[in-house]
Amino acid sequence: MTDPLPSPATTESPRITPGVWLMAVVLFALTLWLHTRHNNFPYTYHPDEGGKVTQVLVGSRNYHHPLLLLQVSTYVAHLAFLPHDPQAIVETGRWVSAAFAAGSVVAFALLAWWNYGLLIGWGAGLAVALQDDLFEMSHYMKEDPALLFGLALALLAAHIWWRAPGKRPLRFLAIACGLAAAGKYLGIVAILFALPIVIWHKTSDAFLPRKARVKSFAIVFVVTFLICNFPMFGWQISSPFRSIRNEMDGVAGGHHGLTRKVPHAEYVNSLKSKVPPVEWGFVAIYAVALLATARRRTPAEWITLLFPILFLGLISCSPKIAERYLLPVSAMVPLLAALGVGEIGRVLGASDIRGRILLGHAVTAALLAWTVYVEWPAFHRSWDGFQHDDPAAVAAWIKANLPLDAVIAEDHRVNLAATKGNDGPSSTARVPQKVLEAKSGLAPDLGDLDKLRSEGVGYVAVCKQNYGRYFNDETKPQANVKSGYNKQRDFYAHLFAEGKLLKEWPKGTISYLQPGIRLYQITPEAAKP
Repeated sequence: MTDPLPSPATTESPRITPGVWLMAVVLFALTLWLHTRHNNFPYTYHPDEGGKVTQVLVGSRNYHHPLLLLQVSTYVAHLAFLPHDPQAIVETGRWVSAAFAAGSVVAFALLAWWNYGLLIGWGAGLAVALQDDLFEMSHYMKEDPALLFGLALALLAAHIWWRAPGKRPLRFLAIACGLAAAGKYLGIVAILFALPIVIWHKTSDAFLPRKARVKSFAIVFVVTFLICNFPMFGWQISSPFRSIRNEMDGVAGGHHGLTRKVPHAEYVNSLKSKVPPVEWGFVAIYAVALLATARRRTPAEWITLLFPILFLGLISCSPKIAERYLLPVSAMVPLLAALGVGEIGRVLGASDIRGRILLGHAVTAALLAWTVYVEWPAFHRSWDGFQHDDPAAVAAWIKANLPLDAVIAEDHRVNLAATKGNDGPSSTARVPQKVLEAKSGLAPDLGDLDKLRSEGVGYVAVCKQNYGRYFNDETKPQANVKSGYNKQRDFYAHLFAEGKLLKEWPKGTISYLQPGIRLYQITPEAAKP
């Protein structure tokens, strides 16, 4: 604590000490513990988890995403001798997602330590661990934490490679990029910053010529990607490319038949609403520090600052919107804020005077504590959100208040039925009343209100996660689905105008557990609750 914070512009590499190992282990264990609390909600709540569970149970793969998450989940399930049960598999997959999230936290903490020392590493790791988007995404069996893990490793490897070039750092960079691409196809963007610094690092010519570096990087990258996707990749070689094309079509054209003007400000507005102002201030300090000392800064430092900005611009040019796509950006904001604090501490402690050095450490610790503290309110809201199961509350209310012979049509996200129906009664209803579901999961596809009444339906349960898209001025239907879109929108509009609202569960922090549910009565002659 009597040494000043190191300058990230130095050519010397920091030495790995027991304190660094302790930081890595504690941050990983703490994050894994935090991010696996309250992750036992039904797998049917998330529309994408059921398909992944089936792939693990059956051993098939649809290649909508690379296989890193599914392969690791499968191996863990086999090693743990888990029962052949969907809920057990999905909770295992969620633990795997949380492990990737914990790995991301450690990678970012090591990146901060590499540049500014152990104190900044601890602060960055704790701040990222409490970032609410990362906390939420690690509760789902989804590929986004795996993508972030690969990207975080690639950024860390870029810093190590540039300041300590060698064959091992080069292989580490290639492996990290391979993991990013194996997390999600979008992870291939890691190559866009990794390959240029491999090519342009002139001081590494002494031990490995440029062509040999590129060849070595390419071989290790491809081998890593293939291992993560083995053996299924070799069995159905065309499937991944078909899935990449489908993913690109969705990114370029829209999702669920909806599109919008691009570029849009959805993600920018989301960041404005969720990132504390103090963090923006520290990020700005980091950016100014890099600009003020631009000639002494490494390409890896500029990549760390510019990557989330460019990634934000990339996803803002796609009409396909989902909050999870913002994860690499939102998780890096507290990291950049901690690096900004590192710049403040470095300037304050840049002296041989012991008192000034101690003052620099004290101010740095206080500012890091502030950075961690401002993440707590949003984290706490998400923590509470995972303890409130609105679909279960809806089912309990219906059991207690509606007649046993009631017939209820629902949007699937209401989750009165565990699985989607076949345009009729569900065989997996969670309530004793009859529940009707459309194959599409949307109540309007069961017919208009008059048709439902004629079939004895007295109640309709709808979900804002489903109907909200029809009342968003920013979105519009694609030409090939416009007639169906208008029909579905009219259904919801008539329901809201003609139906009697019996009970509402407002949309909450966690959209899959508090999706915003309304229960309407559509027949005046139906028995009242």
